[in-house]
Amino acid sequence: MGFSTVSTVLSPAASIALVDLASAKDELELQVSNTKHDTWLTGAIKRMSGMMANYTNRQLMPELVQDVVDIDRDPYPYQSPGGFASIQLSRWPVLGVISVVQTLSATQTQTLVEGTDYRVDLANGMLYKLNPFTGVVTDWEASPVTVVFSAGYGALVTQAATIPASTPWQVTVSGAASFSCDHRVAFSSGTALTRVATAPAAGQYSVSTAGAYTFAAADANKAVNITYAQRVVPDDLVDICLRLVVARFRARGRDPMLMQRDTPDIGTERFWVGGVIGQDGPFTPDVISALDTYRVPVIA
Repeated sequence: MGFSTVSTVLSPAASIALVDLASAKDELELQVSNTKHDTWLTGAIKRMSGMMANYTNRQLMPELVQDVVDIDRDPYPYQSPGGFASIQLSRWPVLGVISVVQTLSATQTQTLVEGTDYRVDLANGMLYKLNPFTGVVTDWEASPVTVVFSAGYGALVTQAATIPASTPWQVTVSGAASFSCDHRVAFSSGTALTRVATAPAAGQYSVSTAGAYTFAAADANKAVNITYAQRVVPDDLVDICLRLVVARFRARGRDPMLMQRDTPDIGTERFWVGGVIGQDGPFTPDVISALDTYRVPVIA
């Protein structure tokens, strides 16, 4: 008895940046009007945010993900019907679940209902099966489960809108500045629309990384509910990213291998260098200590 998970990103984060340019400039005491370093700082923020994600073994910004969980690899599962008490999703915290579908056979699936068939521990990304008659937690059967959900540090927002009557039949969400990923769109009746890459037809939509939703001319004037994830970065991650960006900015133009410089009657300078005793990566111990609380263990 065992299980494996195949995880697919259905809607990637619009940006992996953990801080914005304005915050970095404020930390460096650079005037807003001083745009000399904007390009470099924007790139540094992206690089430092990426390094933090790599160290923690997780994407920190909200994304829409599909997990296909194969609970039992036994070719004769009816001979060992026992399952698992819970399913650990590949990402957490979970912001919301779109669907949970259990494969019962080669030709039969069952769409489970939250609160009736399953319960979600959002903070820890745990999925619990419920007995639909008693509401008591029970084991997951030995059969594949497909879960579509949004996860990351942020919040889900649902915005009611009316599709414009004229081209480009587009709605930009009110939280576009912090837009991270699409979650779902449904007509006011509750019928879900299907997301496509471009040129949506009736009952379809497309979305840009700037939070602009485009619909079909055939759906003009129809009421929709747009649900999307906004990034809300924890304060400690913001602080860590700012520390890394500032340190990288201050280190520009100097020899990265310099460990000490003595200036008579003035003092001594020593710079932090990677690969020294007690340091096993590009981060200082204080940064590692803070990031370790977010790190997901990897089992080879």
